[in-house]
Amino acid sequence: MAGMKMNGGQARNGGLRSHASGPRFGDPLSWSVPVLRLGGTIVRAHAVLLGTVVTILFRAGWFSGDSSFLLGPLPAAVFLASLCGCVFVHEWVTLLMARRLGGDMPEIVLQPLGGMETLVMPDDWRSALLISASGPLLTLLLAVAAMAGLVYGTDVAPSPDPFGFTGIYSPEIATSAWLESLYLFGVAAILVSGANLLPAPPFRGASMLEAVMLPRVGNARARRYTHRVGVVATVALGVIGILALNAVLVLVALLSAACLHREHRRLEAIADAVGGGVPEVVDLRLDALLDQQSAEADAESVRRLDERRIAAVDAAEAEMDRILAKINTNGLASLDEQERAVLDAATRRCRERPAPEDSGDSDR
Repeated sequence: MAGMKMNGGQARNGGLRSHASGPRFGDPLSWSVPVLRLGGTIVRAHAVLLGTVVTILFRAGWFSGDSSFLLGPLPAAVFLASLCGCVFVHEWVTLLMARRLGGDMPEIVLQPLGGMETLVMPDDWRSALLISASGPLLTLLLAVAAMAGLVYGTDVAPSPDPFGFTGIYSPEIATSAWLESLYLFGVAAILVSGANLLPAPPFRGASMLEAVMLPRVGNARARRYTHRVGVVATVALGVIGILALNAVLVLVALLSAACLHREHRRLEAIADAVGGGVPEVVDLRLDALLDQQSAEADAESVRRLDERRIAAVDAAEAEMDRILAKINTNGLASLDEQERAVLDAATRRCRERPAPEDSGDSDR
């Protein structure tokens, strides 16, 4: 049970192992190929991302000049490059923030609108919230910067349409290749930042929601409530996509549904591992287990800190003994500049240390 330190399906420090073992036939969410490595993190491209790239390029070439698909081959390539760039930057910033705040990302699995990897979250809910929000905030800033560049270059406020791309053919933008590219980059950044605010996996909105609820309802209930909100959001997104005949929304809903199904199976496995029963009892048992693990981890951290402090004191005393022995043998003039600094610092500490009270005099 030592590997069950989790937060919303994401392992905490010392917790769940990464699922970077490779694609498994029975798990479509694992269908990905390695692309590169960032330190100890493997970057993978998911099959959905690769399929999206091929589909958009095929449609752009097949329907070139047709109003049924507004992007030609070159604009489609620019948009895909912008989308992949925004997704990579989104995940890379999340990785940097996670490592800085005590978390980690064993792997990055790129899908068309973000990542679908396991996040190792720190215990502090504020740090977890900041890690989850860092990627969407950065891509939102990139979108704002792109739109500001369009205003500066055209003196006309752009109207980005991430589903129709109609703004690319406005007279102010269509006459300039760099403005056209900037518009497509802005649309890609809006798509990535907006999608990752959805409170459903694999998007960061689910992690943000769980982090906010964590100090109020506890770890287990926060994870369970986030899962239920994700189900509602996914169903609503799918219904809206069907009614609006929007294939993008439907595909996003299907991706979320697949992630929710995997999360549901994982929650059932955890419930069985802690003894089963009604959800409320399972939550209490799991929270008690996580609290015990957290207390053990805190005690281990205190012990290691004490060991480092004692080792530092022993090293300082050994260095001082060496310096005093050198003075006794060769005189004070034999000390170098660094040794004199150590001696002066020790002398100041002795002078600043309060003198012990004479208990014998006080008794008399």
